[in-house]
Amino acid sequence: MKKVFVDTNFLIKLLNNQEALHQNALAYFKYFLEEKMIIMVSAIAIGEYCVHGQITHLPLKNLQTLNYNVIHAVKAGRYGAVAFRARKLKQLPTNRIVITNDIKLFAQAESEKIDYYVTADTSSKDIYDLMRREDTVSYTFIDIHTPVNETFGLLF
Repeated sequence: MKKVFVDTNFLIKLLNNQEALHQNALAYFKYFLEEKMIIMVSAIAIGEYCVHGQITHLPLKNLQTLNYNVIHAVKAGRYGAVAFRARKLKQLPTNRIVITNDIKLFAQAESEKIDYYVTADTSSKDIYDLMRREDTVSYTFIDIHTPVNETFGLLF
């Protein structure tokens, strides 16, 4: 079974029908369910979502929650060293002040052998690309700005 890891931005777009990318997020979510993919979410992403939303709004019956553990932390430390060095050397084309949670989520996705990391956060792709160049990252980054039919080559 394929594993999908969704981040906070995906959840925000999925659960707010006023968001510009709501229909794309909904189409991805339906596709993952139809294809019987395991949809995972980190406790970190849930915490970020709960800054402005409520846990009761999350479709938890369709999500596997993933706690952050020591294995994830060790990989995040390696990823963090790479990212902070690149930012210091101006090799990371992002002006994001906080990238720590992105690194933790990427480390979790890699540690859990995720197939797809799904987000609406286009700027986190810079960090993903850096990790692909500097370290082993085996999952595919999906930005839901691209419709699901284009990502997966669907006719309808």
